[in-house]
Amino acid sequence: MAGSLLSLFTAVLFYFGWASTDAETKALGLRDTIFHLSTSDYLLRSVDALFLPAWLGTAVAFSALGVHRMVRQGAPGVALLLRAGRHAWVVAFLLFPLYPLTPTTFDLAIPLLTIAGFLFTAYARTRPTDTTGAETASVRTDHVRLWGLALLISVLSLFWAVSTYAGIVGRGRADETARTVRIGLPAVVVFSEHDLLIRGGGSCHFRVPMKDSAYGYRYAGLRLFHIAGDRVFVVPREWSPQHGTLYELEQSESVRIEYVSGGNEQTDECSSG
Repeated sequence: MAGSLLSLFTAVLFYFGWASTDAETKALGLRDTIFHLSTSDYLLRSVDALFLPAWLGTAVAFSALGVHRMVRQGAPGVALLLRAGRHAWVVAFLLFPLYPLTPTTFDLAIPLLTIAGFLFTAYARTRPTDTTGAETASVRTDHVRLWGLALLISVLSLFWAVSTYAGIVGRGRADETARTVRIGLPAVVVFSEHDLLIRGGGSCHFRVPMKDSAYGYRYAGLRLFHIAGDRVFVVPREWSPQHGTLYELEQSESVRIEYVSGGNEQTDECSSG
């Protein structure tokens, strides 16, 4: 059981990392396949954005335990609650006519309500109906089938909700990146033996004046976008998703990349000196 839950949790983390990265790169006019991200990259990219859902999920779990305790103790109103809960699965379907109004909101609300509705329906319908708690084999089989169906629908709805939330997070990250390229990304200076043809967007290039230098060209006004192994992705400081070029550089003996502390706040980073 613990192994299955761990596998499901890992799958959700990976799927969220991939879906959010896919939404982010598409919003930036790119694709995640450009950066050749690994499984661990996707898992790490999912962690920070899932803190809030994890806290909310924990709160819901504790609330469910509280409801279960009230049911076992026969608190007033429990019988009415269970009778209503037998049809809780209907709530999510009642929202479908409203879906065209705000698709993004209902893309998140409908699967979450589906999970809650089907699980509570299964719980309400499988509570013992007599005080002895005796159940026939056929009743137990029906209960297992009902819980199996509810869990299957819940898992599918979970991935639907995760996909929607990942899209919201990814597009939010893309918007933040697009607005803060100049001051939010680290500044880099690139030295190259040959001309890399990096031009425009606030970037600048110079010939290295020293004759004994291993590098003939220097490029500034650049920002670090991503690192994948020995490949470094940089953009000009005025880059935008609508107008801009992403440059892929391979670190080698002919290319040197310097990361400039505080360089993204300098106004004279394109000075010839």
